[in-house]
Amino acid sequence: MGGDGGINWLSQGRAIWSVLIVLIWHGFGWGMLIYYTGIKNIDPTLYEAAAIDGANQKTTFLRITLPLMKPVIQVNVTMAVISALKQMETVYLLTNGGPGNSTQFAANYLYQQAFKAFKYGYGNAIGVIFIIICLVVTILLNTVSLTAMKMREGEAD
Repeated sequence: MGGDGGINWLSQGRAIWSVLIVLIWHGFGWGMLIYYTGIKNIDPTLYEAAAIDGANQKTTFLRITLPLMKPVIQVNVTMAVISALKQMETVYLLTNGGPGNSTQFAANYLYQQAFKAFKYGYGNAIGVIFIIICLVVTILLNTVSLTAMKMREGEAD
């Protein structure tokens, strides 16, 4: 692997980084599309009013763009976390969890236990725990976001 004298990207020390680079690149387009849509939905008259009031770029970003992008950022972060938790096919195709389980993700482990080792009950239990973890993470992210929003509203009063 890696060609003549090249780097073995799927070796013990580098495999996880290689898989992470592929996964980040895989999800990058969706994230950018969501952010682009969020930016384009901000009313341009807000920026014009800020410019007339003498706001600089930093102030415009912190007072207009970022607050209006908070829901978009929340959706994007939630989707990225859930996507990271459920990665299976990329890991399976690149390394199948190896070398030495260094790239073993939960979804890949579930697949190996249920369909390779024929431990269907154990695989089902992993799946249920996995869904609970995804729900808890989603609820936690939403709670943190709502708490931060309420704190900002309290400061505005």
